[in-house]
Amino acid sequence: MGGLDSSFSAINLDEPEPWSNRRSVILGLIITFLIASWICVFGRLYTRLRIVREPGWDDLCVVFYVIFTTIGSISVCLSVNYGLGQHFILLSLDQIYSYLKVFYVMNASYCTATAFIKEALLLQYLRVYGRGNVMYYFTLFTAIFTAMWGFAYSFIAWVPCLPVNHFWEAPPNARCYGYGSPIPEQFVGTYESHTAINMVLDFIVLIIPLPLLFKEGTGLKQRMRILGLLFMGSLVIMLAIWRLATIIEHQAGYWPTHDPTWYGSISIILAVLEVDMAAICASIPIFWPALEARWGSIFITQEIKITREERFIDDEDDRISLHPNSRSRTGSDVELKRTESMQSGSKGDNTHYNDMFIMSSVDPLRSPTSGTSRTQAVVRSDSTRNKGKKWHL
Repeated sequence: MGGLDSSFSAINLDEPEPWSNRRSVILGLIITFLIASWICVFGRLYTRLRIVREPGWDDLCVVFYVIFTTIGSISVCLSVNYGLGQHFILLSLDQIYSYLKVFYVMNASYCTATAFIKEALLLQYLRVYGRGNVMYYFTLFTAIFTAMWGFAYSFIAWVPCLPVNHFWEAPPNARCYGYGSPIPEQFVGTYESHTAINMVLDFIVLIIPLPLLFKEGTGLKQRMRILGLLFMGSLVIMLAIWRLATIIEHQAGYWPTHDPTWYGSISIILAVLEVDMAAICASIPIFWPALEARWGSIFITQEIKITREERFIDDEDDRISLHPNSRSRTGSDVELKRTESMQSGSKGDNTHYNDMFIMSSVDPLRSPTSGTSRTQAVVRSDSTRNKGKKWHL
C-alpha cells in the first residue's frame, strides 16, 4: 500500500460516494460471482472426473484457481469491515492495520488465481490442437510465458517486503518493493504493468480458438459453442480494460490524493469479476455438452399407454372383463372389473390364488398367457415425444 508514511489529505471528503464503494454492491457482486464460478467449476470437474473420466493438468489448475479465488473473495468481503469504500484518513489505526492485512491476502490471491485460470485455458487448448500444429506450439509458448509471468508477480505479491509483516506494520525502516513499495512511481508501475500484461494475455487466450471456428468439418453446434466462448472471453477483456483504466485514472489510489480505500474499491471489484468470469468461460465448454446430452433424462416423464382387448373367459369359477379406462396419460390407470359366474354345480365361493384378477392386480404388465387378456404398453418420454418414438413392451 506504499506504507503509512505517505501524505494523506482531506481534500476529497466532499466527493459523492461512488456506486462501487457501497457495502451492498461490494458484497453482492463478490459473493454472486464467486458462487457462479463455484457452480461452473464443479460442473467441469464432475464432467471430467465422473462422466468422461479424462482429467488433465488444466483441471488441476482450475482446482488451484478455486482455492485462491475463494481466499481472495473472502478477504475482499472482510475488508469492507476494515475500511474498503471509506476514506483512508478517517480510519482508526486498528482499522488500517487490519485492512492492510486483508489487502495483502486478497491482492496476492488475485495475482495467483488469475495466473492459474489462464494456464487452465491454455492447457485446455493444448488438448484440442495436435502436436505438429502451428497453433499447438503458439499455445505452448503462451502457456510457458504465462507461467513465468504468473510466478513473478505472485512472488512480488506474496513477498512484498522483507520480512513480509512489514507490509502491514509499515515501520520506518521497512524494506519493501513492488506492491509494497513506499515510492509511488514504483508502486503504481507494478499495478499498471501487471494489469496491462494480463489484458494482453486475455486477448491472446481469446484468439487461440479462432481457427477452430473456420476449420473444415466443424459443425453448427460446435461453431455456436465457440462463438459463445468468444463472447464470454470478450467480457473478460472488457473487464480487464476497465480495470486498467481505473488504475491509470487514480494511479492505484494515489490520485487526486492518496486514498487507496476510497479510489481502489472499483479496481478490486473488477479484478474479482474478471477472474471469476474467466473461470466460468473455461468451465462451460467442458460441462455444457454433457449437460445438453442428458437434458431430456433430467426432465423426463414416463407415459404409459395401456390398451386391453376385452375377452370373456368361461371357466368353472370366474369370468373376467377388463375395460380400458384411460388413453395416453401420465402413469397408468386401468379399471379392472371382475364378474363372478355363479353356476349351479360350481364350487361355491372358493377363490384361488391363481385367479386372473388377483394376478393382474399384482402385476398389471405381466406377460399374457393362453386364455387371458392381451396387454400392450407404450412407454414414451418427454425427450422423444415430439419425435414419435415408442417402445413396446
